[in-house]
Amino acid sequence: MCGIAGIVRYDQPGAESENQLRAMLRALRHRGPDDQGVAALACAALGNARLSFLDRAGGKQPMSDAEGRWTITYNGEIYNYAALRAELDGRWRFRADCDTEIVLAAYAIWGESALVRLNGMFAFFIWDNVEACGFAARDRLGVKPLAYRHHAGLFAFASEAKALLPCLPSRPKANLDGVLEYLVAPYFSGVETSMFEGIEYLAPGHCLRIDREGLTVRSWWEWEPPDHFDADSGALAEDLAARVSSAVRDSLHGEHPCATFLSGGLDSTLIAALAARQLETPPTAYTIQFAGQDGFDYRRSRIVRSDDTPHARAAARELGLSHHVITAARERLPFDLSEVAAINDALPAWEQEIAQHHLARAASATHRAVLVGDGADETHYGYPFLLDHEASSTPRRIMERFGRAPISRALIADSTALFDEKYRALAESAGYRWDTADERLHATTYLIVTRWLPRLLHNGDIHTMAFSLEARVPFADCRLLALARRVDPLLALSDGEEKGMLRKAARGLMPEANRIRRKSALPKDQRTAEIYQREAGAALAESGDFLNVWLELEPLRALVTVPRALSENERSLLFRIIALHHWRRAYDVQTP
Repeated sequence: MCGIAGIVRYDQPGAESENQLRAMLRALRHRGPDDQGVAALACAALGNARLSFLDRAGGKQPMSDAEGRWTITYNGEIYNYAALRAELDGRWRFRADCDTEIVLAAYAIWGESALVRLNGMFAFFIWDNVEACGFAARDRLGVKPLAYRHHAGLFAFASEAKALLPCLPSRPKANLDGVLEYLVAPYFSGVETSMFEGIEYLAPGHCLRIDREGLTVRSWWEWEPPDHFDADSGALAEDLAARVSSAVRDSLHGEHPCATFLSGGLDSTLIAALAARQLETPPTAYTIQFAGQDGFDYRRSRIVRSDDTPHARAAARELGLSHHVITAARERLPFDLSEVAAINDALPAWEQEIAQHHLARAASATHRAVLVGDGADETHYGYPFLLDHEASSTPRRIMERFGRAPISRALIADSTALFDEKYRALAESAGYRWDTADERLHATTYLIVTRWLPRLLHNGDIHTMAFSLEARVPFADCRLLALARRVDPLLALSDGEEKGMLRKAARGLMPEANRIRRKSALPKDQRTAEIYQREAGAALAESGDFLNVWLELEPLRALVTVPRALSENERSLLFRIIALHHWRRAYDVQTP
């Protein structure tokens, strides 16, 4: 796992971009503390900050082939790299034993068609010295990030948008539309454009080519349902069980042991149970809790439906895991809010990022890699609101379910209508319709996989890698994804429960009480009203002119002035206001 960066300029040799590149790498040092490398090429300069798991000596990056035609900087894990190496043997002169060279060789031999052969998580850039062109690609679901800037003869890319700030001509400006989407639909934001003006994200399942003619971007993988769904649920469950098991096994490779994040729910417990089966020593598990969590009122919560801790403890005991329960101190919350806003340059979208922050910090003290259950809910129909035809009937209903921000009328009359139209069009362009209940379920699932999930994966990557911790995502295994697409959502959501087929597949593989537990999201602290009101009040006082570009401030001032209990949606709104304030300060961001 690494931080990657690079600059392409056709008007100067790569060596002249080296100082700028090193400034970019300094911003990525947390992603790769083990080593740092730079390659100055004819028209390009490539850099890599490395967190090593395989062949530490031979896997240094950037890496070139023996003849010096191709040079790669790569971030990720290819789980089928051994099989690919055997297939490439005899067609490539291997000099290392790592997946970086496998990706380089696969591209050199197969070209862009190599992408469909890669099973794993990845973002990489390969420069071709002969053709004087570059090629970049990102994995199917967007587990590994890639941001870029293309302007006035400069093409630059990096693992994180903030590493591209040295390539801007002046202080960064906020992206007007990006921040608007963040405030209206935070869980769908930060997928296409970054929050910084002039910096884009390469979308999941996409690749790009840069040459003297310019930049071209295309999709190489799409989430599409099959022509028909599997009718034999028993056989499908058996296949799912086998695929999840192999995905977890493949995620455990490397020279360092993997920990697990354990919530006590279906996904994380299944992964922990399968890892425990395949390791001589069961993995260490980490669970997050907040003070007084056992007394929270979960009846009004939209997505956190119960206390994780007792369920996680019970699972850890039954599986024989070394279990650490981390308590997030409430008095640290003002500092946590500032830290997560600086870490997540796409702006923190969920309060649960505080929990991710504490989990990653704790696990990184003794581990370099952690297995996570991300992706299961999105690809296996895991969200309870999918059971409610009205709640998921339109993108507008989903947005309204999670609250509204008082968007400035001077900016736009109806922001919810704007994004409702945008998300409808995205689904329709992929062939989905909104006419019947079944069609709306498919269209909503498409948005969840292509917008909601990439945002979640971004958050997971950026908070773990902030502590040099690699998050591995078994549910992103490409064979498991192909199988998940054969599951009829009506079957997965039958009998009024989410993830029905995955639950069936997990029978006998994990503790039964955790298998049948209903979906509950990563916890968030319900007793933050006083802190949020105080911190949001300070944000309005200091960043009012900045926030006023997007927001009506008077309703917000009324929300923070009188101490009172806050609803979940009100807390979430204040969380985002505070995050936007700290993000502006951390990067000295100007108004658009």
